[in-house]
Parts: sequence; structure tokens; C-alpha cells
Amino acid sequence: MTPNARLSLSAVATAFAGVLGTFVLISRPQWGPLFSASERQLDDWNATLPTGVAVGCVVAVLAYGALQRGGSARPAWITAVVATAVLIAARLAVSGVSDLDQLTVLYYAKCVAGGVLLGAVVAAAWSRAVPRLALTIAVAATFVVAHTADSGWTPSTSMLGEPFWWVLVPAIVLAAVCAVVDTEAPARADAGTMREVIAAVLTLAVGHRLLGAWIAGQSGSRFRLWIVVGLCLVVVVALTEFWARRLDAPFLLAATAVAASAAPVGTLLAQEHLRLQPWIPVTVGVAAVVAGAAVAWRRPSPVTGVAALTVIPLWIAIDPTTGDSRALQLVQLAVLGVGIGLALCSTLPDSGAVAALGLVVPLLSLVFTTLVAATTSFVIYSGSYEPLPDVPLASGTVDVSFDSPVHFDRGAGVALLLVVVFCALAIRGLRAQPSVPPAH
Repeated sequence: MTPNARLSLSAVATAFAGVLGTFVLISRPQWGPLFSASERQLDDWNATLPTGVAVGCVVAVLAYGALQRGGSARPAWITAVVATAVLIAARLAVSGVSDLDQLTVLYYAKCVAGGVLLGAVVAAAWSRAVPRLALTIAVAATFVVAHTADSGWTPSTSMLGEPFWWVLVPAIVLAAVCAVVDTEAPARADAGTMREVIAAVLTLAVGHRLLGAWIAGQSGSRFRLWIVVGLCLVVVVALTEFWARRLDAPFLLAATAVAASAAPVGTLLAQEHLRLQPWIPVTVGVAAVVAGAAVAWRRPSPVTGVAALTVIPLWIAIDPTTGDSRALQLVQLAVLGVGIGLALCSTLPDSGAVAALGLVVPLLSLVFTTLVAATTSFVIYSGSYEPLPDVPLASGTVDVSFDSPVHFDRGAGVALLLVVVFCALAIRGLRAQPSVPPAH
């Protein structure tokens, strides 16, 4: 096989692995059970979801750290094959789950496998420009459009449903082929950088998990909620900025801006009454990310990319009800996708360790998604039904759907806007100062 053919094969395999690993580590709260469970069990399950995501993100960095020591990319691709096989086994096993404990074990197994898959593919691909770009686009695009998926109210470890077969099968086949033919060296990182990146992912994952739970647990006054939100945002932003400076990695700040701006759009994409044919938002989102990445490839401009990301929270701060329009939903999705592609691909690091950390930052940024969930209002229609006299009941079942308008909180829009603006200013500050290697 020619070098160009191997490079193209690695890029495609990287893209499928990136899509799969990212999809597995996106999990939104369940408002109704997809399984037989009491209200308390459902609360426990919803507490499990962000914990699994945090664990998977930490595992991704640890997996990269272990696999980057290999003599070639083959061990990383073999690990990717094993992780994908675990995800396939989990997909086959979920239909036979009979209780919540089994579902929880299966969910954690999926999160660990998803984290290992992401770490393995970073180790295998990050040393080459084209696979590096393919992985970033795949992770970013999946992060944007994954919320269009739906479990269809069948047993599942996620409201998004289980990974699609059209992703699982190509991912394992392509990874297996790369394990045979890809002899390139993995993306390496020195021991000092690796230690700092592990410390960074641990502090960020634990911080977001605990602070997100603190926000979600607020049931008192609105004033108290916003005090807690303000404190949590200051902590996570300061922590991210500290590690970005320590590692000289504007990629972390760009990823944080992506997470903050994408949270409201993910909420909109999850709404039944706004859901279009799935291929429409998927096409718009993926095309927008690719367009932003193409601009970054020719003329990197991270501040411009992050500036585009400010449009989403600014839009919500001005008019929190604009999400009830399908047309505006697609416009927001397109703007978000271009901003994500431009911001991330303009700040791609050379270090695979920093890349593994940066790619999971949007996934572990639970404070932003919790903020949106805690402050957004959903209009839910409910009531009793009594048959009319002398009117026979229809045979079979009837599916009834009601519109559930989404009303964001202007305060949430302002808070997220401030986060994105801060990230833009911090990126500009990092780019203005001389690059200094982190202290080891």
C-alpha cells in the first residue's frame, strides 16, 4: 500500500473512531425512564450519567499516555479495535438488561470503552496533519449534531440511543486494517507534559462533576441559584485558564468556549417539536464545521472563531424564545458549526497529550450543560382524559405529541456569553506572549 493510501485510510479510520468515541461520551439527563424505575432510581441514574462521562474523559487521557509509548501506531489501533468490540457487545447486550444495576454496569463499560477509543485514536493519528484534522472535525461535528439522535423509547443506556451500526461496523473494520498496515510512529509526549495533562484532566473532570451537581441540587431561591452559578463559572474558567497557560495551550480555551456556546443548541436539538428530518441538521452541522476547519486550514484565526461562538449566547440573551423556530435553529446550528471548526482547528496543538485533553474538554464541561438545564423552562401539557359518553374507545393505541416550547433564561445567555468572551481574550493573551515550555 502506498504512503498516500495509508494516510487516507488512517484519516477515514480516525474519523469513524472519533465519531464513535464522542457519541458514546455524550449523555443528557433523562426526564422520563426508558426502563422500569422509581423516581428515586431515576434520580440515581441521572447522577450516574455525568459521572460516567467524567470517568470516560479521564480514561481517554490515560489511554493516550499508555499507548503513545509504543514503537508504532499498531498497538493504538489494536486497542481501538478492542474498545470498539466492547461497544458492539454493549449494543447487543442492552436489549437483555432487566434492571437498573445491570444498565449502570453496562453504561460505565461503554464510557470506559469510549474513553479508551478516543485516547487510542489520538495516539495513532495525531502525529500526522491530515488524520489530526479528520479527528478534530469528527469529534467537533459529532459534539454538535449528536443531540439529533433519539433512543425512540427503547431500552438504552442513553437518551441518544446506542451507537449506530453504520458507525460501529466501519469503525472496527477500518481500525483492524490500520492495525495491520499503519507503521507510523505514534504521537509522543514527554513525561513532564504527560503528568501535567493527567493532573489537568483530573482537576477539570472532578471540578465540573462536583460543581455541576451543586448547581443541579439548588432548589431554593432564584437568587441563591445564580450566586452558586456565578461561583461555579468563575472556578471552572479560572481552572481552565490556569492549565491553558501552564501548558501553553489555547486549544483548551477554544474547547471551553465551544462547550459554553453549544449547550443551548444541544437543548434545542433534543426537542421533539423542533426535530426535523435527522439528515437536515446533521448535514448543516457537519458542513458548517468542515467549512470552519477549511478556513482555519488556510488562515488560522482562533479569536475570529470564538467571536462567532459568541453569537449563540448573545442571541439567547437578546431573545430567549427564538429557539421555537426551525429556521432559526438551523441558522444557529450553522453559525455554531463554523465557529467551532474555526476556533478548534486554528489552535490545534502539536502535542498529542494536549490534544487528548482538549478533545474531551467539551464533553466533560458539565457545568455549562447543567446551567442551561437548571434555568431553561419547558412548557409541558398534562391532564386527565375521560372518554365522552356513548363514544366507543378506538382499538389499538394512538400516539399523541404536544409542542413543548423552550424558553431560555436571559441570565444564562449572559453568563455563557461572558465565558466565551473571556476565552477569546485569554486566547489573544496567550498568542501575544512568547511561547514558554511548561515547567517540569
